[in-house]
Amino acid sequence: MAETLLIVFVVFVLLGMPIGIALGVGTLAAATLYPALNPIIIPSRFVGLLSDSFLLLAAPLFILAGNIAARGGVARAIIDLATVLVGRFRGGLAYVNIVDSMIFGGISGSAVADVSALGTFLIPQMVRKGYDRDFATVLTICTAILAPIIPPSIIAVIFAWMADESVAAIFAGGYLPGLLIALGMAVPTFVIAKRRNYPKEPPPTLATFTRALRNALPGLMIPIIIMGGILLGWFTPTEAAAVAVVYALAVPPLFYGELSWREVPGIFADSARLSGVIGLIIGLVGAFGWVLTYSKFPFRVAELIFTFAPTWWLFMTFVIVLYVFLGTFLTPSEIILVTVPVLLPGAQALGIHPIHFGMVCVIASAVGHVTPPVGLCLFLGMAISGLPMEKLVRPLLPFLAAILVVLFLVAFVPETVLVIPRLLGFVK
Repeated sequence: MAETLLIVFVVFVLLGMPIGIALGVGTLAAATLYPALNPIIIPSRFVGLLSDSFLLLAAPLFILAGNIAARGGVARAIIDLATVLVGRFRGGLAYVNIVDSMIFGGISGSAVADVSALGTFLIPQMVRKGYDRDFATVLTICTAILAPIIPPSIIAVIFAWMADESVAAIFAGGYLPGLLIALGMAVPTFVIAKRRNYPKEPPPTLATFTRALRNALPGLMIPIIIMGGILLGWFTPTEAAAVAVVYALAVPPLFYGELSWREVPGIFADSARLSGVIGLIIGLVGAFGWVLTYSKFPFRVAELIFTFAPTWWLFMTFVIVLYVFLGTFLTPSEIILVTVPVLLPGAQALGIHPIHFGMVCVIASAVGHVTPPVGLCLFLGMAISGLPMEKLVRPLLPFLAAILVVLFLVAFVPETVLVIPRLLGFVK
């Protein structure tokens, strides 16, 4: 039963069919071919899953808040603040790129929104200042993966829902790994900037710093409201996302003089399209996962994994390799939705904390945003810079290597994820 489901699913994915359709066809095939399953289960699981989870509403709301911030002047104010903070160093705009992605990731939760908002401004500006176009492009692409790691993270919300874990706990677990990845990408940035003698930005005056901080503060309040409200228990994640949407709508016209009301319907439509795709996949994954569970497939996979990866660190290595491979043709949310029901029982059986496992899954799946041939951020960076993929693959390698080194560090040192949730009382 499970074998039929997976074979049909894999064949349709390899043929280029959208992941949601492949899930639906595979599930329908299994339900049709095996009399023990009633095909009516598919629509009932689909509708029931989407209607019973209040938490899932947070994902489209975070998408909407990020899209509003991306087009409402918030990104420009954050770039100005980061320039004041780190622009004075050799290759200053490269460090600005990294810091911008850390801050904006705390607003959007989406790597694609990060590249769209920051790349359209930073890549041309870096090229004008004398940076190589390929360097500016790959740096912008790679730093964007900080957005799904530093909270709020749409992928983390999906994992928390699938694993029945605390969203606040996995959000808190993303801060230190996000910082480590940013520092990791700063290493090749430092070497390349020094070797190519990239320029420095003028040292800021106190007045310049004060003005940049004042302009950025309304935008910086978005992640503070989200995480402060969640961590202090004022909001659920869904309520925090709704508050963030309302605040993000108010900030651009009040503080930046941008985002006319005529643009708002387009932003809502773009957000609805992306949310609809995710919702379709989530609903079909419910039926997909039910068939797998009914056939006890996750437990059989866990037994098989124990044969080849009997220790927790071998299991983590297997997960990273699998996710990086899947990231070459699936999006991060698709990877999480398809694999977590199968892999989580094995992780728990080996004593891996679900929050630690979840953050490793989030980071490893986010790598797919930048890897050829179908990385979404890679294609968006190509569109902004006008460079073909073959011009970006080699410059991409040092940054990809830095990300993978930190990923293995996070996988093998659980406290890099668990220390902050433990301090906040989310993990014992």
